[in-house]
Amino acid sequence: MGGASDIEYREATDVDLPHILEVQHDGFGRVARELGLESGDLPPLQEDLADLRRIMSEGTRFFVALEDTRVVGTVRGSLTTECTVQVGRLAVSADHVRRGIARALMGTLERAYPSARRLELFTGREARAPLALYRSLGYTEMPPVPDVPYLIWLEKPVATPTAPDDAPLD
Repeated sequence: MGGASDIEYREATDVDLPHILEVQHDGFGRVARELGLESGDLPPLQEDLADLRRIMSEGTRFFVALEDTRVVGTVRGSLTTECTVQVGRLAVSADHVRRGIARALMGTLERAYPSARRLELFTGREARAPLALYRSLGYTEMPPVPDVPYLIWLEKPVATPTAPDDAPLD
């Protein structure tokens, strides 16, 4: 198998939702096992297909990584009124980790929100690999949320674009 270059990245449709759910449950199931948590302790493992359909109908956009026709990675985002994208549920199937797919999915999501001025997300305080990824992408830690010591909130400011890359020069 090749690297992330063999993978197609695109916005998901409702047809992709069952496959997104599989990848999400696989990825977050691994996290739960690594941390010794029960599956009921992680909200991503509690979501079902009806939840994803509702979330999509409310405006959240889902993005997928496809190898041939198989969904092997997913992430979602929603734009708030403050021009902030709430990023969530980044997951990659077990047989596709460490191939640059998570990084590419984050780039796909970020490019899909050109009006965003900020992105934010949260992850587990003990989630070493996700924290390393997010920090390498320019996310920095936000002040802690009281009463939630096991999570870290991260943010990334987005520079205001001055002109498209292909704009003619005057």
